[in-house]
Formats: sequence, structure tokens, C-alpha cells
Amino acid sequence: MTEVSTKFKFTKSDLAAIEKTNKRVWYRDTQTVGLAMCVTPAGSKTFYVIHRVAGMGRKGNTEFLRLGSFPDDLTVERAREAARRQLKTLNSGESVRAAVSAKKDELSVGDLWEQWKTERSVGPNPDQPIKRSWKKDQRLYDCHLKDRAKRRASEITTTLASRIFHDVTVASGPVEANHVKRLARAMWNHAVQRHGLAVQNPWTTIKDNHERSREEWVTPAQMPALFKAIDSSVDRDAADMIRLCLFTGARSGNVKAMRWDAIDLDTAIWTIGSAHHKNKTINSIPLAPPAVEILRLRIGLNDEWVFPAATKSGHMMDARKGWLAILTAFSSELKLPGVPDLRIHDLRHTTASWLVTQGVSLPMVGKLLGHTTSVTTAKYAHLAIDPIREVLNRTTAAMGAIANKESVSHE
Repeated sequence: MTEVSTKFKFTKSDLAAIEKTNKRVWYRDTQTVGLAMCVTPAGSKTFYVIHRVAGMGRKGNTEFLRLGSFPDDLTVERAREAARRQLKTLNSGESVRAAVSAKKDELSVGDLWEQWKTERSVGPNPDQPIKRSWKKDQRLYDCHLKDRAKRRASEITTTLASRIFHDVTVASGPVEANHVKRLARAMWNHAVQRHGLAVQNPWTTIKDNHERSREEWVTPAQMPALFKAIDSSVDRDAADMIRLCLFTGARSGNVKAMRWDAIDLDTAIWTIGSAHHKNKTINSIPLAPPAVEILRLRIGLNDEWVFPAATKSGHMMDARKGWLAILTAFSSELKLPGVPDLRIHDLRHTTASWLVTQGVSLPMVGKLLGHTTSVTTAKYAHLAIDPIREVLNRTTAAMGAIANKESVSHE
């Protein structure tokens, strides 16, 4: 539209078409009394409720209450809903100034984060955090939500939350965006349930991005190169930790925090207590002879930890440097163009994949890995085709042999 009247029925297209001028311009919605939009010389477009307080001079006193910006904070319909709610409150006798003062006392995004961080993520003692993944929460907040810390939580509408989710998806990928959404949703839920935040959670209706499941694992053809790379490592701790990840199928975090009092070398059993297991269950892992041999060679290094280190926890926390050196040697051995996208956690997938291809049942693999549901283990189902095919081929061959014998006997 080329010309816009200062009074018209607000629509998304008409508001989007309004161009900035060299002065501040006000527009009023003819559908909802009191709803207005201010367009500044910089081009920002903000919804307001305009309310006239009677009894203050011949013309009364006009007050303005900011609702939110267009289109980031509010759509036209949401602005109308917000305006009607505010006018209902204002018409009951509350002034705009009182409403504005109440809004200033609302929780901000930064407040929500501090509540979540203190009560659900880090806790009062960073040395003993509530969540093992609290550093991930901190990183997600710092990278993607902190720039909105001063915004009131009520100003983060579903529209704005969806825009944040989209921007993170484009800039950092679908998986990162899903993690940001889950953190934000948890923060808002916590504030609603524990601190009386009276808003609808804007993150609950956003659908997760589709995540392509990682199926990276070390194949039988690659395994000799990996063991050669491990053997060449100058970091004995990292090399032993990597081997134990492969030989047990355990999570690297559990391997790095291995305690001697959880290991029985005589029965070759390693018991991970519920407090240290991701699914809060006790998991007993049988130790194969190569794993027992590694552990026996580490006896005497420390009375408490299998992998002692100069950290606050007293045990190994980070093996990325040693893993990168091993990956580099692995890549060189296979003459790959670059360092492969293999993570330490992929060693767990490798163990599971090898078990399945050797004919071990999915429930048995799930039990070893400590999975609480079959859904998690089901991602390895496609690898079970070859052993099933081999059994089926033998079975059908036997059937055929019997059938041939019967046909010969009847001739």
C-alpha cells in the first residue's frame, strides 16, 4: 500500500508495508479500541494501549502502555488480545502507571535462568552440581538466550520463541536448536511451577527439528588401524580409557570416573551404582579378559580412582586431547583425507554394533548398555540382518536337503 491512514483495521500485510518517515507516527486500529502502533524514524514498530483517564482536566489524561514490538513480539491477533486484557484491567480503575510498575516487577529471562541454574542445574555448590550436564546448560544459555536476559519473560511470545528457534537452527544446526528449545522450555516450566510465573510457556508448541541419528562406528576393516593408533599414543591414561570404552561398551563418563571399590577383578564384574548411572539404575558390566588385564596394570596408581587426575573431582574429566591424537594417527594409518568425525561416545556404538553383527540379541545388548527401554537399542536393529540372514540361509538349506531326501526316497 502506498498511503496509510492513521486509522484502519490492522492486518499483518498492511502493518508490514508501513514505511518509516523522518518523524514518529501513530496508527490506530479500528477493530480494537485503544490499540495503537507507533512507527519511529528508525523503523521500529511497537504496539501500545492508549488509555484516557477521566477526571484529569477537561480532556482528561492520556496514558500509554507498551505491549510489544511487531512482528518479533506480537502478531496482530495477539496484540488485540493483549490490548483487550489490559483495557479490562485499566477500566476497572487501575492506572497505566500502576500496570507499568507491575510489569517492571515481572520476571525477566535472566531471572528465569538464575532460578533454573541455582535450583535445577548447578545448585549452590558448583563442585557438586545437581546436573552432570550443567556446563551444557550454561553454554546454551550464554550462546543463544543471554542476549535477551533483560527481556520480561511475558514478552517472549510463541512467535518470538519460534524466531529464536529458527535462527539457532540456521546458525548452529537442528540439534543445537532442539537443545536450546528444551532448556528454555524447562526454564519456563520451572518458573511457572515454582515461582508463580503467570504466562503460557511459549516453547511448548514448537516442534523439534528432525535429528539425523549418528551411526558412526568403527568397522571390522578399520579396527586394526584404530588399535595401532591407540598403541602409538604417548598418553597412557587416554589409551587405557579408550580401550576400556571399547571393551565394556560403557559411557566414557563412567569409565573416566571408575572406582576401585566398584570393581571385582576376581569375578570380573564392574558395578556402576545408580547415583553414577545416567538412568539412575544399578548396572553390572562383565569385564572381558583384555579389560581385566588393563585394570590389573593400573593397580597402585591410586587407591580410589582407576584414572586419577589433578582435578576437583580427583579423576580424569577430559580426554579430548588424547582422543584427537589417536584419531589423527588413525586417519594417517587409513590414509584418510582428514580426521574422521568420530567421538569417544561412538566407541559405545561400535561395541553395540559389533555385538549385534555377531548375533547377540537386541535385549541382551540393551542390558549390557544399561538401556531402560528397547526403543534406545532399536537403532541397532538394521545391523542384525546379516546374522539373521545367515541363520535363515542355513535353515532353508536344511529344509531343502530334507525335501530332496524325501523326493529321492519316493522315486
